[in-house]
Amino acid sequence: MKVGDIVAVNEDRGCGEFRHITALGLGIILDIEETDDLTIGSVGPINLGANATVLLNTGQTKVFNERSLGVPYS
Repeated sequence: MKVGDIVAVNEDRGCGEFRHITALGLGIILDIEETDDLTIGSVGPINLGANATVLLNTGQTKVFNERSLGVPYS
């Protein structure tokens, strides 16, 4: 995944039986920002992945975690 890629955006909220996925359509990646690791007590460092700024086909610009994005076209 890189800047300029066309991606399918699926917004994923909640977990378990309260998990809800909303398909937001296609968008273009404008920027990718690597996140710092979180350190949680005895668990240790956890990497949440990169955040991408995406221009959606609706004209909105939003930031999503890379796990919410799929690259349908190469």
